[in-house]
This record gives sequence, structure tokens and C-alpha cells, in this order.
Amino acid sequence: MQFLITLEETESGFSVQVPDLAILTYGETIESAKQAATQAIYINLNAYKEAGKQVPAGKAIAAHLENPDYQDLLFTFVSISDVGEKVAA
Repeated sequence: MQFLITLEETESGFSVQVPDLAILTYGETIESAKQAATQAIYINLNAYKEAGKQVPAGKAIAAHLENPDYQDLLFTFVSISDVGEKVAA
């Protein structure tokens, strides 16, 4: 399963958003920002699972690319394997 993320360089590193899950996190490097996003996605998906709720449907990639709030941001994907997997601390 893949999730679209956005990256924006800040004074202290990189801000990262997961638009389909309303997640905002950060990392000092692009790689650490992607890892933070991956961990946040696992936590979010496990919370939905534990609550017995369905994960909200994601928007089409084009909708995010056309969103003026994401103008000038870098887009990439993170891959998520098993949602039941333990999240690394």
C-alpha cells in the first residue's frame, strides 16, 4: 500500500504531510521525514483498525497535485506493508 506525501524544506529540516490521512510530521533529513511519515501512517491506520473504523478513502493524486495549498511542494510516496506490523519506536 502506498501513500502520497509532501515534503517542504524548513529551517530545521523537512516538514512532511500525508494529505489523505491529515498527518503532519517532520524530520531533519528527507529520509528521516519519510520514516516519520511511515511511522505516523502505521499509528494512524492501527488506530482506525483498533476502533473498528474504515480508513477514509484517499483522493486522486491529481486532486492533490492541483491543490494550491501544496503548490511548490515535493511529492513522493511511502510504502506501507502490513498494518498489523509493530511500529518501530
